[in-house]
Amino acid sequence: MGLLCVLRGQGRTINTARRTTLAVAASAALALTGIAACGTVENLSAAQKIQKAADKLGEQKALTVEFGFDADPELLERVSDSGDPEDALSPKAAKAVSQLRVSVSVQASKPLSEAGDKDIKAVALSLGSGKGEELLDVRMVDKTLYLRADFPKLGETVDEPMPGADELPPEMGSFRDLFLGKWVKTDTGTLKDLAGGDDSGETGDPISPKTGRKLKTDLKSIVTRRVTFDDQGTKDGTQHIRAEAPARALVTDVVAALRGVADELPAGKLPSLPTKKDLKEVPNKKAGVDFALKDGTLSGITLDVTQFAEPGDGFEKGDKFDIVLRFADPGEIVAPAGAKALPKGKKGTIFGIPPEVLFGGTDEETAFDDGTIPDDQFVVDTDGPGEATLQEEEDDASDV
Repeated sequence: MGLLCVLRGQGRTINTARRTTLAVAASAALALTGIAACGTVENLSAAQKIQKAADKLGEQKALTVEFGFDADPELLERVSDSGDPEDALSPKAAKAVSQLRVSVSVQASKPLSEAGDKDIKAVALSLGSGKGEELLDVRMVDKTLYLRADFPKLGETVDEPMPGADELPPEMGSFRDLFLGKWVKTDTGTLKDLAGGDDSGETGDPISPKTGRKLKTDLKSIVTRRVTFDDQGTKDGTQHIRAEAPARALVTDVVAALRGVADELPAGKLPSLPTKKDLKEVPNKKAGVDFALKDGTLSGITLDVTQFAEPGDGFEKGDKFDIVLRFADPGEIVAPAGAKALPKGKKGTIFGIPPEVLFGGTDEETAFDDGTIPDDQFVVDTDGPGEATLQEEEDDASDV
């Protein structure tokens, strides 16, 4: 049930994956842009290196941003248990989460800093845990969406049972391939239904140059006033620079800067901002972020979560819990071979399956509550997957 609900929102995820990648890649440079004009000599040198290293990411035509954890499974189990015991991670789930990684990749025909929607050639999203094949793989190449999932391992990772291919009726055809861990595909037009509406990809009016300059100047002033940089040297060919700032003061200043331009931003451009009450919950102490630079290009950002620990959180002295962003070249994003086309389905269905079957409904017999889909709920595709609409149910004619 859970993963199929995720699939319903996959359209928005794929359509915005490019912008997510660029936003994450640019975030490290945004607050540091222009810092070269201010600060001490030591501060200036380290800040400039980070700025230039982040700018180099935008000069590339392809980029992967990977999010992951670097934490001991026993620590995750202990910390999760310190809140609500019912939400505590099992040892197996804690191990999987400690190795969890989410990556978004984008490939364009021109440098990413200059690329628009029409310049994007391919996008990929993957979810993995540890080494080996991904738990979930999504690619969009030439207006075709490709999807593959390892449901058994995914179920183990999230500690939730997942339906197996043997639980699905044979009539589901190529849809069963997804539950067998094989690649399936569909045209991106299907994403409109999965996203629950129009998915034109329009992003609205851009931020005006005047507003952009104001925000950039304000952030530059905040970083100059609040952040200190320490070049910690090079190890194994990677340069490390640490940036530190009083956490609450920095976040409060950044939120104020964003609120200052809120009225000048197009609708939907400004995310939901923390309230004054939320800001009071940010630890009132110094916190740091570590930047890694490889060959002059930003290769990673690490945030130590334990520096925000409060009594009762379950952390102990000496614990390590890092959130890590890694930047790399994904190589060429290609369409996987042998992917079978999913049925388009008639209007009102998702890949030929009525929404109330996938996501539950008022009829307990048709709801997807027990991990299976009743045979009589699947609309059979007789004309071949991805070609024609699915046939009407046999009793339609008798109802006329």
